[in-house]
Amino acid sequence: MKYLDLPTTLEDMTISLGMNGVTILTKTRFKARHKGLTDIIQVPRTGFIMKPPPPPKPIRRQRKKLPSKVLIENKGSNEPKQKRIPKYSIDKTEVTNRIRGYLNQMRGEKMLYFWTISFPNGTPDDSAYILLNKWLTRLRTERMLKEYLWIAERQENNTIHFHMVINQKMNVQKANKYMRASIMHSINKGEIQYSRIDAMRYNGVDIAKDRKTRRVTNFAKGNKQKSLANYLTKYITKNNSTFTHLAWHSSRGYSNLITAVRFTMSEYSKGNVEQLVDNEKPIIHEFYTFRRWKGSPPKDLLTYLGCLNHSIQTALQ
Repeated sequence: MKYLDLPTTLEDMTISLGMNGVTILTKTRFKARHKGLTDIIQVPRTGFIMKPPPPPKPIRRQRKKLPSKVLIENKGSNEPKQKRIPKYSIDKTEVTNRIRGYLNQMRGEKMLYFWTISFPNGTPDDSAYILLNKWLTRLRTERMLKEYLWIAERQENNTIHFHMVINQKMNVQKANKYMRASIMHSINKGEIQYSRIDAMRYNGVDIAKDRKTRRVTNFAKGNKQKSLANYLTKYITKNNSTFTHLAWHSSRGYSNLITAVRFTMSEYSKGNVEQLVDNEKPIIHEFYTFRRWKGSPPKDLLTYLGCLNHSIQTALQ
């Protein structure tokens, strides 16, 4: 199909069109036509194919270490070296692009639901991440969940909880039941310090509902698009916390999305895109300038990304 193969160019690609706006590089150049794709690569005049697995590394014989004859005294401090603590934060732009990009490529009835996974006050981060991973594994095993994206958030009481977006219906009672089972399993293995009474009472998995009707909110509906933007702003944009574990993560379907298309200056000037860009509050950086769309992204861009990502999702199934 035509949309699978933009023409190659010898000119420098300095402009990127994404779901949020236009990025213009000032000192560097884009190397690839599309932003995204980890398991799939584009072949000119062919389309997209699964990336072949890397060749096996040659086996090297390990040399036996000879005992050292000379002991070198430690001239420095006798205190043990402190391990470097990793810090992870949320890539807010990438998270928003993936959520909107996945919704844009869906066919038929579109669905987008926001879930919150909370734990009792004082739950250590390590325990929260262990339980989240066990719970997600159980949901995938039970075929209740396929594609998802979650972000971590630090509450005012310093206890971590998670927000998750999924594009399918899921039973909230079963979701809580499987989290209770995950807690019990971790208690038995000594992975977390929980009482069995608290585990049996757990009911911390919840889905976003309309405040007035108390009905589950499908943020993919046309009249809920503004609410979707508000949710993204509230739970993602304001989140400046850092974590010692991953701050956000997504399933394969989300991670293999194309979230932007790159163009040369001559290609960009022919598209009459400037009239759709807000020039009043640009974000000016040393290496780039970013300007948001005045309203929604251009329909041609949405159609292109939607068709392209849908073909990729179909290839991944």
